[in-house]
Amino acid sequence: MHTFPAKALWSKELMSKSLIIIGGGVAGLSAGCYAQMNDFNSEIYEMHNIAGGLCTAWQRKEFTFDLCVMWLVGSSPKSMLYTLWEELGVTQGRGFVSYPFFDHALDENGNRFISYTNPDKLREHMLSFSQEDEALITDITDDVKKLMEVGVFDPEYVKMREKYSMPVSELAARFNDPILRNLFTYAFDDFRDMSAVVVLMTLASMSSGDGLYPIGGSRPLAQAIEKRYLSLGGTISYNSRVEKILVEDDIAVGVRLADGTEKRGDLVLSTADGHTTIFKWLNGTYSNDTVKGIYETLEPYPPIIFVSLGISGDYSDEPHFVSFRLRTPINVGGEEIRQLSLRNHSIDNTMAPKGKTVFTLMIPTRYDYWASLRDKQREYLAEKEKIKQSVISAIAELYPDINNKVEVVDVATPLTFVRFTGNWRGSYQGWLLTREAMRIQVPVTLPKLANFYMAGHWVMPGGGLPAAAMAGRRAVERMCSNENKRFVTSRP
Repeated sequence: MHTFPAKALWSKELMSKSLIIIGGGVAGLSAGCYAQMNDFNSEIYEMHNIAGGLCTAWQRKEFTFDLCVMWLVGSSPKSMLYTLWEELGVTQGRGFVSYPFFDHALDENGNRFISYTNPDKLREHMLSFSQEDEALITDITDDVKKLMEVGVFDPEYVKMREKYSMPVSELAARFNDPILRNLFTYAFDDFRDMSAVVVLMTLASMSSGDGLYPIGGSRPLAQAIEKRYLSLGGTISYNSRVEKILVEDDIAVGVRLADGTEKRGDLVLSTADGHTTIFKWLNGTYSNDTVKGIYETLEPYPPIIFVSLGISGDYSDEPHFVSFRLRTPINVGGEEIRQLSLRNHSIDNTMAPKGKTVFTLMIPTRYDYWASLRDKQREYLAEKEKIKQSVISAIAELYPDINNKVEVVDVATPLTFVRFTGNWRGSYQGWLLTREAMRIQVPVTLPKLANFYMAGHWVMPGGGLPAAAMAGRRAVERMCSNENKRFVTSRP
C-alpha cells in the first residue's frame, strides 16, 4: 500500500516556482497533485463550477447520469497504473466490479454475440458461429492472453500494436462467416475508427482484473483527485474562463480571464482544449509545420449526442451493455442511425433508486450540423425533443415495455460539450488511436515558447482517464527535469 510521509516533512515555504494550470479535468488535477508534491505553488483555473471536466455526472430527479467511467484501466494492484491512481487518491476505499463480458451484440435476425472477457470462453463462443474461422479466432484470443500479461511499455505490446494497427472494421472483415463478421463489427462499433489493438487491450484488461468498474462512477473519482490536490495545498478557482495566455519576450507569464483579470505565474500548463490553446489563446504564434500538421491530419473522436434515461423499472438482469441493429432506423442530427449501443447502469446501485434503472447511449454525430443550430434556439430544442422520442421508440424494439416507464430524459449535444469543456468541435476524448496517431509523438511544449507546457488528451492519442492522469504527471516530471529538480511522487 502506498503511504505518504509525515506532514512535518514539507511546507509551503519550501515551494519554489508558481504554476498556473488551465483546466480542472483529470489531467489538470493530476498535474496539480504532482506539482504540489514537487514543491511548485500551483493554482488551477477551471471554467466550470466543479472539477473533473469530462469525467463527470449529473442528477436528474432521483437518477445519476454518468458520462465518463465505463471501466478503469489501472484498477488492479498488479498494474503499473495502479500506483498512479493510488498517488492521486483514487483507489483508496473504492469498490470495483468486474465484467464477465464487454457487451452483447444483436443483429436484425436476433443472432446474439457475447464478447466474453475470458479469452477461452470467447474462443468457444466464436467457434460456435464459425469453425471455418478457427485459425483467426485462436490467433485473436491467444493474443488477448498475451496482452493480459504485459504493460503498454512492454516490447510484446509494441509488437501487438503493430500487428493490430488496422481499424476494427478491417479486422472484422477477415472473418469468413458473414454472421460473425457483422456481429463482431456491431459489438465493437464504438471502436470502429480506432486501431483494433484497442479492442484486444480492452478485453485483456477486463479479463485480468485491470479494467474494472469503480462503484460510484465519474463524480466520486474526480472528487477524490480534487480532494487529494487540495490536501496538498493546491488552489482551484472555479468559474474562471481563460481568454488569453500572456506572453512576454517569448516566455509564458500568466493568463487573462474572461472578466479581464490577469493572473501571473512562473510557469503555465494548459490541460484545456489543444486547438483553443494553440490557435486562439496563443494566436497560432508558437506553432510550426509539425504542430499544424497534427491538427490538420489526425482524426479526433467524433462528437456525440449523449442520451440519458431514468427508467421506473428493474433491468438488472439485462446486459450492462448491448449493441443492437434497428428494424426501423431513426434520424438523429440529420443522419440515419441503424444501430444503437445501450449502456445499462444497473451494475452500480448508486445510479438509481432500488427497482429503477439508468440507461445511457452515445450516438456519433456531425459537429457542423449542431454548429448550424447554435443561434437557433427553437430549432435546437425541437431537435433535442425529436431525439428523445426517437431514441425511446428505438429502445422499445429491444425492450417493448419501456414506453410507459420513462421518468426523465436528458439529451446532451456537441454544443453541450463545447459549453462545459470547450473541446474542439465537440470531441469528447481528443485524438482517436488510429494507425497514424500511434506513430506520431505529440509535443508537450511549443516551439520558441519558454515556461509553457501542455497535457491532457490532446497530447496523448487515444485519450481516456489513464492517459489524462499520466499526461499531467509527465508534464510535471518534465518541469522538474527543466528545473534540475528530482521528481517525487509522495507528499502528506
